[in-house]
Amino acid sequence: MGAKSLGEQMGVEEKDAACYIESFKARYKGINTFLKQTVKKCLKDGYVQTLMGRRRYLAGITSPNPHVKAHAERQAVNTTVQGSAADIVKLATVNIQKRLRNTYPAAPLSHKHAHPAHNHRRTGMPRLRGAYFILQLHDELIYETTEQDLIQVAQIVKREMETAVKLYVKLKVKVKVGPSWGNLQDLDV
Repeated sequence: MGAKSLGEQMGVEEKDAACYIESFKARYKGINTFLKQTVKKCLKDGYVQTLMGRRRYLAGITSPNPHVKAHAERQAVNTTVQGSAADIVKLATVNIQKRLRNTYPAAPLSHKHAHPAHNHRRTGMPRLRGAYFILQLHDELIYETTEQDLIQVAQIVKREMETAVKLYVKLKVKVKVGPSWGNLQDLDV
């Protein structure tokens, strides 16, 4: 992100945003190295790769047009970072589903397979145990579960997201719960 975009998002002048970016890079020196190496490797190979090996070819990386080249350089970095984040979330989602199926084999696969709660009350049938996947939004995963299984499901989701891949830094996951997406509270598990 450039100083102009950052300034707009933060509601500050572009020069102040540029100072913030430079102080950030000075404090975290590895970031500048990473940015330069990513672009250099893309120039050499013609593509970038995510953590799980997905490739994105960027023809504009060798363009003589400075605007096209700068755009490709930003794409190289963004693809590497955001694509790798997507790889991790995808792997975590698959691992969570496997753990939930092993822990709750009778659980519904999706909301379409679940019986509405009011039907259970009317018929006297017990409510199905477990959880099912509702939605992914970037690095957020949303599951629906029963109150009875809330803590165990939250522990499964947190553990599988934090251990989906082994990195030099620990992945920290924040768990939130609530009756609706707009009404969530932090849950310490």
